[in-house]
Amino acid sequence: HNPKQKLKYKSCTGVSVQLFLFGGVFLLQNLRTFFRTYRKQLQTAGVFLLLGLAYFLLTQLTPLRIPCIFQKITGFACPGCGMTHLCMRLLRLDFAGAAGENLAAALLAPLWLAGILIRALWNPAWFSKGSRAENILLWGSVAVLLLFGVLRNLPGLEFLLPSYLR
Repeated sequence: HNPKQKLKYKSCTGVSVQLFLFGGVFLLQNLRTFFRTYRKQLQTAGVFLLLGLAYFLLTQLTPLRIPCIFQKITGFACPGCGMTHLCMRLLRLDFAGAAGENLAAALLAPLWLAGILIRALWNPAWFSKGSRAENILLWGSVAVLLLFGVLRNLPGLEFLLPSYLR
């Protein structure tokens, strides 16, 4: 064993540890900035999360449910039909069942989560607020949901409907 190799290895390890610690500090600074910048939005999201949790408990403990107004009036399933069932299945870690309730939301949710994490942790210029990448994600999602809303109501595509409408 060559002593220089050991020294070189220790040096690389030290650099790796320094880079790891620097990355941790950088991550914390980005998170701090993210929480300061989006404080009101995060508070609003927290309120909706609590309301969702309250609704979940209500549906688990009573037979009460909020019906889809669009579906009650038109008889068609809207792009959002099945979201409650999707969330309930996700809470039970039934990912396949969740995708069966609302396939579009199940496919779009990881993309949006990735976008939120990229902005929160990395905040690259190419994904800044109002950027082309953000607009592609936003308007692409709108197009997917509108198309999904039409397709799930066509004959032969009933498998796209939530389980309670099949």
